[in-house]
Amino acid sequence: MNHYEIMYIIPLKVGSDETTTVQEKVRTMLQSEGAKITNEIEMGKRKLAYPIKHIRHGSYVVIECNLEPTKVKNLNDWFRMSPEILRAQIVAKQLKSPEQMERERTFQEKLARLHAKAEEVVKPTPIKQEEIKEKKEAVSKVKVDLDDLDKKLEQILEEKVVK
Repeated sequence: MNHYEIMYIIPLKVGSDETTTVQEKVRTMLQSEGAKITNEIEMGKRKLAYPIKHIRHGSYVVIECNLEPTKVKNLNDWFRMSPEILRAQIVAKQLKSPEQMERERTFQEKLARLHAKAEEVVKPTPIKQEEIKEKKEAVSKVKVDLDDLDKKLEQILEEKVVK
């Protein structure tokens, strides 16, 4: 038996009461094919990336199960022909050993610590409103005359440039 992850979308037009009946139909279909369900996650209602059959929202469900590879085609055909399921995807999934899971957990913890340190370093110092007002006033007090700027520019251009 191989380990598979099945993700399917139930359109919202089906209704919340009928969503549970559709999930029950899927579970019974899997069990009739000889699958052993190891995990089931209802991801909730989400907006689809693009409309499918003029439907924009659906309820996502993910099931992990152990199943014979010969039964996958029958199951895939059943999902495709089922009118109450909008889309389904069956993916072969590799089971992780406890050592791999521990390594992944420690890696995630290290990333979280590094992220926290980076946030501490990058935190901007707050600027007081009084400082902002003072700087605005200083800028508004400085008035520049265009004639003065032209004279300064001419002086700079007339000077010899030393390399």
